[in-house]
Amino acid sequence: MPARKDVDGSASVPAFYGAELRWKREAAGRTLQETAHGSFFGPSYLSEIEHARRRVPLELARHVDRVLETDGFFERRCEDVRKARRGAHAAYFAPIAEAETRSGD
Repeated sequence: MPARKDVDGSASVPAFYGAELRWKREAAGRTLQETAHGSFFGPSYLSEIEHARRRVPLELARHVDRVLETDGFFERRCEDVRKARRGAHAAYFAPIAEAETRSGD
């Protein structure tokens, strides 16, 4: 099994969000599979959020808040992450820029 890679939450807003999501999920004793269950997203998508490689869709943030009982934390922070990931790109271009960063993975 490969060594666990911790995300530096101070690196960016998405990194903070991902690190917090992972911390809350692990504190609740849940796996990626258990946390994603019942949503339209898979565990690998959730993992990419935890590693700050994907934006968080609002519906997934709401799902995670329900599953982890986080009192709306992830939904409230969802817009912060969206703004931070957008950076210098227009809103309509953000998904393309995000996909480009993953193309070398």
